[in-house]
Amino acid sequence: MNIAIQKGLEQLKGQLENRGHKVSYIGDNKMVDAIVYRETNSYPYYEVNNVPSAFTSGFDNHAVYGALIVNAANKSLEEILEILDKRVYSPLF
Repeated sequence: MNIAIQKGLEQLKGQLENRGHKVSYIGDNKMVDAIVYRETNSYPYYEVNNVPSAFTSGFDNHAVYGALIVNAANKSLEEILEILDKRVYSPLF
């Protein structure tokens, strides 16, 4: 999975890379499947909006665009990985 991460989360960046993910920083203008951030007050959201959307195949082969946005605050590495794997914060049912 391609992930853009907020600067300042270098330890998490390394942990995600060790798990096989390709990780860049928010604002590097790379195509990503997910965006991980922690501090909402110290980082401009317009940088998140400038990350190119990921392209995946949706239902009936229609294009689906978008990236999962994950707030890493108060979450363990395992919780973040589960969110990334399931592409949701909690089960629907």
